[in-house]
Amino acid sequence: MKLPLPPLPPFRGLFITGTDTDVGKTWVAAGLTAVLRQRGHQAVYFKPIQSGCPAEAGRLIPTDARLARDLAGLAEPLEVLTPVALALPLAPGVAAAQAGVEVDLDRIAEGLKDLAARYDFFVVEGAGGLYVPLIGLDFLVLDLIRWLALPLAVVAKSGLGTINHTVLTVKAAQQAGIEVAGVILNRYPAAPNLAARTNPDVIAALTGVPILGRLPEVGDLNRPADREAFLAAVGAVADRLL
Repeated sequence: MKLPLPPLPPFRGLFITGTDTDVGKTWVAAGLTAVLRQRGHQAVYFKPIQSGCPAEAGRLIPTDARLARDLAGLAEPLEVLTPVALALPLAPGVAAAQAGVEVDLDRIAEGLKDLAARYDFFVVEGAGGLYVPLIGLDFLVLDLIRWLALPLAVVAKSGLGTINHTVLTVKAAQQAGIEVAGVILNRYPAAPNLAARTNPDVIAALTGVPILGRLPEVGDLNRPADREAFLAAVGAVADRLL
């Protein structure tokens, strides 16, 4: 079953996905937005859908957009940066079904149209990995990327086990006709073990896409030293992407 897709405005950008949940793609997307804005680009963070949003003062708060807004110095309301917020910490399609609602693609398209009038580059973050359902089983993150027609960067962990997850993600995207810009290895240790040292070359050889960067493991983006180290590494990724 194919869903009717609303028309989108013309826009440039990059889609950030992860090999799994909790690989740090929000930090990467937020950091990339911050770096681009520091360099004078009119860049904006956009996460169409977030589940697991806590309620504050009677409304659901998309916490990923809040982190990105703070780090990148954006002034947009959170509901503009993330048009669809869901409460349950489940795949968005499942969370929406449990709440008796459906993810509204028209709302996402309207949000993109609104932001495209003010920004010239979008850093779009997905929800989980490529096969996470967004609307029933008919519209996955993979379908969202194809609808937005953006190149893809894959955020992966650095250590043991990352080869299989990362290669499968890249191959699935390529098979779906998505341009894969490369892989970002996150939380790369200061003293990498043999697996972390050898994984990048293996992943690049098996996928045919570059390793865009190895981002350091930092504890707290609110600490100036951690934030500076992280953004410096993200800056090197930006140099390779743009």
